[in-house]
Amino acid sequence: MQVCIDDEWVVAPANRERTLIETRLLPVFDAGGTVAGVLGVARDITERRRFEERLARREHEFRTLVENSPDTVARYGKDCRRIYVNPTFASLSVGGADALLGKAPSEFPGGPDTVLYEKHIADVFATASDREFELSWQANDGRRLCHLIRLTPELGANGTVETVLAVGRDISELQASRVKIHRLAYFDALTALPNRVLFNEHLRQAISVSLPDHVTAVVMIDLDRFKGVNDTMGHAVGDELLCEAARRLLACVRPGDTVARFGGDEFAVLIPEVSARDVLEQISATIIDRLDEPFLLGAREVFVSCSVGIALYPDDSTDAKDLLRYADSAMYLAKRSGRRGYRFYTKELTIEATARLSLESELRRAIDQGELELYYQPQILLRSAEVIGSEALLRWNHPGVGFIRPAQFVPLAEETGLIVDIGRWVLREACRAATEWNSASDKSHKVSINLSVRQFQARDLAVTIAEILDETGCRPEWLEFEITESLLLEEDDSVMTSLLAFSSMGISIAIDDFGTGYSALSYLTRFPIDTLKIDRTFVQQVTTDRRHAELVKAILSIARCLGQRVVAEGVETTEQAAFLEAHGCEVAQGFLYSKPLPKSAMPSLPRRLHPNATNEGKP
Repeated sequence: MQVCIDDEWVVAPANRERTLIETRLLPVFDAGGTVAGVLGVARDITERRRFEERLARREHEFRTLVENSPDTVARYGKDCRRIYVNPTFASLSVGGADALLGKAPSEFPGGPDTVLYEKHIADVFATASDREFELSWQANDGRRLCHLIRLTPELGANGTVETVLAVGRDISELQASRVKIHRLAYFDALTALPNRVLFNEHLRQAISVSLPDHVTAVVMIDLDRFKGVNDTMGHAVGDELLCEAARRLLACVRPGDTVARFGGDEFAVLIPEVSARDVLEQISATIIDRLDEPFLLGAREVFVSCSVGIALYPDDSTDAKDLLRYADSAMYLAKRSGRRGYRFYTKELTIEATARLSLESELRRAIDQGELELYYQPQILLRSAEVIGSEALLRWNHPGVGFIRPAQFVPLAEETGLIVDIGRWVLREACRAATEWNSASDKSHKVSINLSVRQFQARDLAVTIAEILDETGCRPEWLEFEITESLLLEEDDSVMTSLLAFSSMGISIAIDDFGTGYSALSYLTRFPIDTLKIDRTFVQQVTTDRRHAELVKAILSIARCLGQRVVAEGVETTEQAAFLEAHGCEVAQGFLYSKPLPKSAMPSLPRRLHPNATNEGKP
């Protein structure tokens, strides 16, 4: 006889509730060992069964979640070896689960990061506390993955850590975004060089570890004539040139030096731990030579050059911002010194820059406070000494200082763009003067006005002039615009458009300082040029230097053939005037006849100005 165990659902007649009854039948023996009967025992196991069913359902749900989770799941024993992996984890390794089970992270997938992984597992076993960290590793398809791993202790009945559960979430896309954001924050998108932010960090680090008796150099590099490439050949070609320039710069420096792009055509180089100045001179000369070489862009050769400025730590400053500023100042000195060269920073540059900044502020105020004035230097017909016009010349009467030379403030106005506002003021004042003088006289008095390159770059110059003519009542034939030869070299259709607009209005065009720039005779026929102004450097030596005399005669001959008028500037002696008249020059301007005069003095000017012997040779 055996014990018989069974269970059965029964329904109570009173309330119709179902109850699971477990019955157990046991044999009952008499003293002789013979079965005398059967003992039946019954008990209610409804709740136990329901608990077992819930437990089974939960286990099934857990396994379903784990087996189908996109996260990797692994369980580790105390020896840091895996005792379970889910299918997601298994799919990432060659050999599947078999290759992972029984292996420690350092065995598979291996790599330097997995050593730290095992240390974290050991810490969880020791402390019974969670850990979270990022793990980079390589999957079976060669992809480089990054997972956020969370380690959780699993406790046994006695409260000790029996196993550790590791759940890994794939954050590879997030990591890629981080890398991209990092590159955007610290690297130039076009050339892949470090940008200003990363350069500054490297500079501060280099300063903090600088060795005694060594210097750290900050080198600023600006490409000369890059804007012309960009404007004429397009930004795509300009970008290609910048990338090639970056490659050349990298080849010019030492390993460990930092080459960065700050934006546009401006680059910087950090050269730490330099023991001798000639090292910097050699690197700078190499940079200039390499960027001097032609750039082959598409099917065309393009030539640019560069200007280099150098500041030294700790000689020039111990502050990173100052070093960048000083190197920039030195670079602009190199530009002003003719380009294609390098300059070291000196304290005089800061003094000069401070003075220029102060002068710029004062010049801005001068426009608003009416400190600018126009003086007019008469132009006369050589054959009759009759005054036929004048050139408007800008003067700055600074309170407490007096007159500031145009050579001191006009280049600054050009550089800062203030010349556009100043030029507009000059145009308006000169037009008012021309209207006043011509309305009160039966003889025409033409006023010559200098236009700067920056005014042409404003693009709306022709519209501005038309508005000023309308506002002042000035007639176009009372004006002549003087431009430089360099403007005619600009490969910009807007220059031709503006000059044709002026010509169609009736305004004559003169080339100022003719012969001193990049003269090209083709421009005399291509552009609507009415007048050539011979520069004073030629005029003042026509009676003492045969070569200058021949040049002036050649200019007069060319102008005569092309039907263009000639004005000789800087006439200071009767001998010069006689030479010019003898060889066909029509108009003269200079101290021989009159110095520049304020507007108030012009109405009393005689109609004819004969050479004044007392003024000869006195500028």
